[in-house]
This record gives sequence, C-alpha cells and structure tokens, in this order.
Amino acid sequence: MDAMSSTPGRFVTVSATIVLVAAGLGGCGLLDGSSRVQESLDYLPAKSTSLVFVDSAAIAERLGVDDLETGASEADLDRWAEASQDEAYGSELRNWTRVMQEAAFSEFDVEWEATATYEDGLVRVTKLNDDADFDAIADDLEDAGYERSGEGDASVFRGDLSSADATTGLFGGRYPNTLLNLALVPDEHLIVTGDVSEGLDVINEDEDSLADSGRFDDLLDAAPGQDDLEFAALDLDPPCGLRNVSPEQQEQLFGGLGHPRRTGYFAVPEERLKVVRLFLDEEAAADDENGLVTFLDGPAAQTGLDADIDVSADGDSVVAEADFDDRQAITQAWSRGEGPFACAAE
Repeated sequence: MDAMSSTPGRFVTVSATIVLVAAGLGGCGLLDGSSRVQESLDYLPAKSTSLVFVDSAAIAERLGVDDLETGASEADLDRWAEASQDEAYGSELRNWTRVMQEAAFSEFDVEWEATATYEDGLVRVTKLNDDADFDAIADDLEDAGYERSGEGDASVFRGDLSSADATTGLFGGRYPNTLLNLALVPDEHLIVTGDVSEGLDVINEDEDSLADSGRFDDLLDAAPGQDDLEFAALDLDPPCGLRNVSPEQQEQLFGGLGHPRRTGYFAVPEERLKVVRLFLDEEAAADDENGLVTFLDGPAAQTGLDADIDVSADGDSVVAEADFDDRQAITQAWSRGEGPFACAAE
C-alpha cells in the first residue's frame, strides 16, 4: 500500500455523478479560533464512523515547498518529490501531483483534506487555498471531457469512465478517475468527492454534521494539540482481529489485547506521535495496557514494526507514543491495523 495516501484499504469507495455546485450554495462556515480539523467536522456526516484528516498546507510548510503552485516546472516538481519522499501521509491528490500540473488545481492548492466513512459510503472534503479559481476549475473540467448539465442551483459534471484514457485512467490527460465524482462549493472553497449528495446535504445544513453530533470530540480532546495537527485518524468501534484466521490463531496473536470502543492516531510536528485506545472502564484499559506491551514486544516486533513505542494506561484509555520521526512506520501500522492499532475481535 502507498503510505502517502490518506485513504487506507479498509475504506469503501463510492461511484457517483460529478456535481459542480454554484456559488449560491450555503455552508456552515468556521468560527474564529477553530482549528482546521474542527472546521472539517462541519462538512462531514454525523453518522460517520471514521475520520482521516490531513493538513497539506502544514506539511508543505514543514518541508519547505509551500511556495509551489499548480503549473510547476519539472525542477520544482523534482524539488517537491525529493522533499516528500520520506513522508508518511498526504492527501488523495498527492498521488497525482505530477499529472495534475496541467489541470486547474492540484495538491499544491490544497489546505487540508478530511475523509469520513460510514456503513454504506464515503465523503471526502478538500479545502483549497484562497487563490483557487473555481470558475476556471469548472471550465477546465468541461474542457477535459466531463458532461455538464443543470440541476437547480448546481451545475452537474459527469465523467464517463469509457472516455478516460485506457492506459492512464486520466480524463483529458490531467484528471484522475478518482475524481469521477466531484462537487465544487466556491463559497466554502471546498471540493467534495465520494457520496456527493450526502456531502452537499451536510454543507447545506439539511443533515447534521460531525460538529453537530460531537461523536469524535473525546478523541480530539486527547490530541497533543489540535491547532498543529498534521494528521489524525479516528475510528469508532475499530475493526479488530484478522480475516480468515481461526479463533485459536486469533487468541494466540491477540489474546492479551482488548477491544477498544474508539481509537485515535495523531501526528504533530515536534511532539511525539500519539495513539489513543478508549475503553469502557479503567479495568479494561489496565488489562489492555499489559496485553499491548506484550504484543508489541512479541508478535508486532516479529512482523517488522521498527519503532520504540511507550505504552501507558490513563484512566479508561491506553496511550501509545513514538517519536515523530517514526511516523512512516506507525502510519503503515495504522493502515494495516497492526502494532499499537491491533486489537482482539469480540
């Protein structure tokens, strides 16, 4: 799996129409003083059971490539690639940075991205910077071959997979087919992909958002610092155990571990990486602390997890911490449900 992607294999993908929303769409907006991750909650469905947040602007600033703009030269792209080669996480558009330099926007226009999943779908919202020209993006989508039609206050773009390049999967040579489903919300400077109708219902306040429900608040309260978060991955009732493994093997591998009701993973520069496992009570957390230490020293180490991880219990939670420089190893473990993210199936 590509560690640069913020979308692990456990996420479902959703095919839908491409929608371009006119500037008249309303939105929730951001209260002054709120963090970017809190801002993202305004745009995601309240029913979501997982959330992945990436602050692309903060990453670019740390890497010294925040001066790059779409249409970058090969020399600048090489500079970006060299600076980014050891990074552990990034937005979905990051995987298509080079091919999108001829498009109307790219990773270089992204401030942050947040992806939420729920039982039958996914909504991804991407916040572009203030310089992004949404009229130009709309025109360029049409020029790239998307079919445009009117639908109330929205302009609808449909990408036909049969018209995408058979070799590259690109529309118009510059838009990846992962953008088959797209909504532009100019007033909020957002791009919405995945289950567009669901996302727009939340943005228009026709459905409750994660900010309304507050269901991830306890996890976010455990973050080292929300204002400086580069990456956060939150799960309610995370998947545990392994498929196609017998109960006896499950017990041998994960018998000492608990089944957390929620997990969170946070990366903040100049802070330690933090994994939080929340349980129903202190007793369950204490048992999991002992089991996790044993697991990390045994099965996890044998699978190649190369990071020094400190584990401690704190009330009804278990906290695992590692150095920020270990973010690639820890992020790969997160994407696979291994290491400090492993847990016993119920």
